[in-house]
Amino acid sequence: MPEPSYRLLVVDDEPLALNLAKRVFESESDIALHSATSAVRALEMAMIHDIDLVITDQRMPEMTGLQFLARVREVRPRALRVLLTAFPDTSVALKAINEGLLYRFILKPWEPEGMRVTVRRALETKRLSDEHDRLVNQLKTSYEELVQSEHMAALGRLSSGIGHELKTAVDPLMARLGTLEVEVGRVLEAGQAASRAVQKEFEGEEKARLKEAVLRASPDLAGGVEDSIAAIRAAGTQLEALARGIQSYTAAVEPEPFDINQAVLSAVQLLSHRLRESIRLERKLEAVPLVRCRGPEITQVVLSLLGNAADAVQRVPEPTIEVRTSHQGSTVRLDVVDNGTGLDPGVVQRLFKPFTSEKPAGAGRGLGLSMCKSIVESHGGTIEAGAEGTRGTRFTVTLPAIAAI
Repeated sequence: MPEPSYRLLVVDDEPLALNLAKRVFESESDIALHSATSAVRALEMAMIHDIDLVITDQRMPEMTGLQFLARVREVRPRALRVLLTAFPDTSVALKAINEGLLYRFILKPWEPEGMRVTVRRALETKRLSDEHDRLVNQLKTSYEELVQSEHMAALGRLSSGIGHELKTAVDPLMARLGTLEVEVGRVLEAGQAASRAVQKEFEGEEKARLKEAVLRASPDLAGGVEDSIAAIRAAGTQLEALARGIQSYTAAVEPEPFDINQAVLSAVQLLSHRLRESIRLERKLEAVPLVRCRGPEITQVVLSLLGNAADAVQRVPEPTIEVRTSHQGSTVRLDVVDNGTGLDPGVVQRLFKPFTSEKPAGAGRGLGLSMCKSIVESHGGTIEAGAEGTRGTRFTVTLPAIAAI
């Protein structure tokens, strides 16, 4: 025998009313009926069974039907709730419907066929609601997977640039390490020659060897070592910044206080191979309040906007991108401005819709700006695009601040 699709709980302190309910629904194979003459017992049953629909009398000795349904809502918030009530209680029942406590009420005495129709409608409403929530959750999961896919795809597109940045930092690091190794080796050799000369009380031969070793180690020794250490430190700082940029972009975190300037710095570091070659980048970052967000997602937004700006200025003289942060009251603002060719009027109205792109075919899936919009709006913010002067584009992101500074 197949498992019933729905569970119905009927509560009434009159056994005759429960018997009538049993006769009405005993032939309904897809409904499992549970009944109780006590509200307390009914609550216990609701805790044990996943109830879809509850029907209760209003006037019961232990608690009223509305009090019972309020308790049921805590235990089974998704169960629909129906109240059996006499005519004098209808104003109370209507108030409960308006407050979301009731699905509907039924006047007593009730007719079996009318009750069957009401239950069927309620269960169909419950089925549609559950299906809606299932589809919403499925869509949310699919979208999150799509965001993560685009997130990692963007990192993949950056990989060649990241490799270039790593090589730029590692090459001088290794060269300076080799130079430092030679210089330190000469110092060690001079130290060993000095030790031997002391042991042999500075005999002529040992003095000559010491002099030779010191002369090899001496020329520009201090300056050479200092230069090598400075170069190694600079390369290490560059590698550390790059690692922080990658880490802040790929980390999976919960919403927490975050400085949007950090998102800008991380995105600039990840795109530095493009922004440093031929594009003038102007940073005007103010001290701004923190925002509560998932930092990697906001970094992704900044990275996408900067990447789009870099694409937009490829074919203009004196390509320039300006990134600004500011705040006013309880709002933090980020502006990314370029002096590119501007927005196509035919595209601007649907710019933030999925699969919309001004890039050549094959240059992307047209999801970047639509995901930026979803990410920003999921954090309670806004994103807008507009013209900047006679040509160029400005993207503006606003996010609610935790507290003004």
